[in-house]
Amino acid sequence: MHRKPHASESALIFEWDVRDYSLWRLVGALVLLMAAMTGFFFIFRIVHPVAQRQPVTPQHVISLDPRNPAELALIHRAQDRSFALLSDDDSDLQVQSPLLAFQPSFAGHEIKLKELAPTPAAIQQPRLFTAAADVLPPVPARSLSHVPVAPEARLHAVMSAELARRGPATVELEGIKLTQPTRVQFRVAVGSAGQIVTALPLSSVEDAEVMQQLHAAVTALRFTPDEVKRVEWGDISFRWEAARRP
Repeated sequence: MHRKPHASESALIFEWDVRDYSLWRLVGALVLLMAAMTGFFFIFRIVHPVAQRQPVTPQHVISLDPRNPAELALIHRAQDRSFALLSDDDSDLQVQSPLLAFQPSFAGHEIKLKELAPTPAAIQQPRLFTAAADVLPPVPARSLSHVPVAPEARLHAVMSAELARRGPATVELEGIKLTQPTRVQFRVAVGSAGQIVTALPLSSVEDAEVMQQLHAAVTALRFTPDEVKRVEWGDISFRWEAARRP
């Protein structure tokens, strides 16, 4: 059986008939806050102190009569830039007014020398080392090991495969100082009698004298005669090799 709702209970999900008083509560809190701030303003009020004026004491004015010789001398000293330099003629002048008499603060004091501090006694420290003492342990004599001497290098002309069949693969060249042998290469033509017919430099170095020596050494090479081939072309390069010991 279904239960019937009570008459006092509402069937709506939201309570539409309940009035919201949150706005009035907010207004009341605002009024209380303004009243509290006003009370704090009166309680913690800033009061500035009143400045007290100090009484001004008038300065003493002294009048000098130029008819008085002493006061006239003071007037001249005030007008002269070198009034501090007193001469012997002004020693007889006496100041009548006690206010004008100069009394330095150091009057009556005597300059005395201070006693010198005693020289501190020299403390002799024990000398652990002297100039003649040898503080380092003896160093054993260094044994000189035999340094092998690098073999002397010689410049060799390396033949290509075509020229190596008709003569030696390498030929030693003497008296030529070629620093960059890999940059120099010759294209040569060998005749039927084994002589160099043509020697063309494919690459060279900047030293013209070295190139002339290389060209003369290449043209002086001789190969095995060949009656079948009248002219045979090949390449010649250079490299440094260690001299062979006998």
